[in-house]
Amino acid sequence: MTDFNCIFSGAARCLALILSALAVSGCNTMAPSTAMPADVRTQGLVLKHDVPSKLPEGSKRLAGSQLILVPTDSAVGLVVPVPFVADIATNAYHSHEATTLAARYAGIDVFDLVQRAMGSSALIHDGAGKNTLFAVAYLVDCDDAVFRVALSGRVESGPWTGRYTVHLPTALSEHALAAGAPATIAALTSELSDAAVILRSLIERDAADAFRAGLYRADVGSLHLNCGKVAGLVSPKMLLARNAEVLEDGAGHIVVRAAGDLGQSGPSGGLMYGVHYLRRDQVHTFNRKP
Repeated sequence: MTDFNCIFSGAARCLALILSALAVSGCNTMAPSTAMPADVRTQGLVLKHDVPSKLPEGSKRLAGSQLILVPTDSAVGLVVPVPFVADIATNAYHSHEATTLAARYAGIDVFDLVQRAMGSSALIHDGAGKNTLFAVAYLVDCDDAVFRVALSGRVESGPWTGRYTVHLPTALSEHALAAGAPATIAALTSELSDAAVILRSLIERDAADAFRAGLYRADVGSLHLNCGKVAGLVSPKMLLARNAEVLEDGAGHIVVRAAGDLGQSGPSGGLMYGVHYLRRDQVHTFNRKP
């Protein structure tokens, strides 16, 4: 836990958490995202009906699906101030949340949507292969009481990992997500289907070396990259993807490549790593580097 525990754990813990947050914003300790290696391009990819073994810390898979709940820190920490007890309570809470959502969203087949979009791609091979593509959709619990959704394709090939993420236009309130109304499910399915087409384009263009030379660099801020406070103190809008590589600068969107730490929790920058397709209205800060 990193939210309310800070209140009870003393100034030293608070300072450490704040410094950690600033490190995330500066990308000082995070791995750079690099272009797809040539051997991955030539060998192709196997689309696997599974999820990656390494997900953002605290994430919960919705059983039987490719949907991943990425929680923020919970108010459980306020009423259970002992750190390890709070962690247990929070884990139980989010497990229950994931189970409840799984029952409502079982009809959304992320794998099928991506398979339909990618099936005719020359990159996709049937059978065994050492280069694996995982497709998941993140349901990200944000500090402003909404859930943001992103479709992500993760390529694993030995020591190299690539991640390509398309951020959906719709954000859902806690009530709307919990209710799981047919209209909500239909809208999400439609947006995920559209996102799968964009995802294919991102992966294929990186494979074709189209993103090798970026246009320029910029500090990029978006609640789709980070939407949770760190240590309960640092505003999400302060945590930028600094010195990100701008790969495409369109009229209504941008494509950027950012550093990140795949194993960190969502609020600590775990969703920043990789190539991102963002609509202009999803970006709150964009400072182009000279």
